[in-house]
Amino acid sequence: MTLRELYLSHGGKVADKWALYLDVYERVLAPYRNKPVSMVEVGVQNGGSLEIWARYFPEAAAILGCDIDPKCGELRFSDPRISVVVGPANTEETFREITSRVPSFDIFIDDGSHTSRDIVFSFLNYFPRLSSGGLYVVEDLHCAYMPAFGGGIHRPDTSMAFLKALADFVNRPWWERARDPAAHLDPIFGQGHGVDPASFADVLGVSFYDSMCIIEKRPPAATPGLGPRITVGTEAIVEPRVLPGLQAQ
Repeated sequence: MTLRELYLSHGGKVADKWALYLDVYERVLAPYRNKPVSMVEVGVQNGGSLEIWARYFPEAAAILGCDIDPKCGELRFSDPRISVVVGPANTEETFREITSRVPSFDIFIDDGSHTSRDIVFSFLNYFPRLSSGGLYVVEDLHCAYMPAFGGGIHRPDTSMAFLKALADFVNRPWWERARDPAAHLDPIFGQGHGVDPASFADVLGVSFYDSMCIIEKRPPAATPGLGPRITVGTEAIVEPRVLPGLQAQ
């Protein structure tokens, strides 16, 4: 069954996702489906998504939820792979509890407070724990345009501004001589912020959808950069300089 089919057939604890998310997840998570993945989801509400993830990933090793609502600590699951940590994800105590249960994870979903500050600091805290080749997902990014969540289209320090900066860092070799990479983060964190942009070197790619962002962590065998330029074919009537070893007159 597809993820959408699992959602529509679900009868347990209530789950709540936008339809687009289900389609995007189906595409990006399919390669992980029958692997012993570990995943963390921040923001679990009634716990239904955790039950559905357990069905979608039959070989999953651990499915850990985190929520600030104390009532989430009362949730009980028949699947022993599912557990919940109660507390703000970016406090030291909650971070220690999450990482003690799941030291590294293949999938991390931020569906928490949706405030720009929390989204940015969750990435800084948890992306280093993401396994090589893993996926980091941020949901409900429409909140980055809402003042109530610390957002706004003209603000330079929103979660969207940060994620767009991550896309710049994917292309860092093409601009870093023109601008100090650390200074590129100043509009988001302020001068003297102390955030090391070297920590973004493991970002392979950043994909945006309506209200959703997928960040891919570089697999172990993938080297940074474009790699060698590969030219094939023997006919180059329009632009012969593309042929290896051939110089135009």
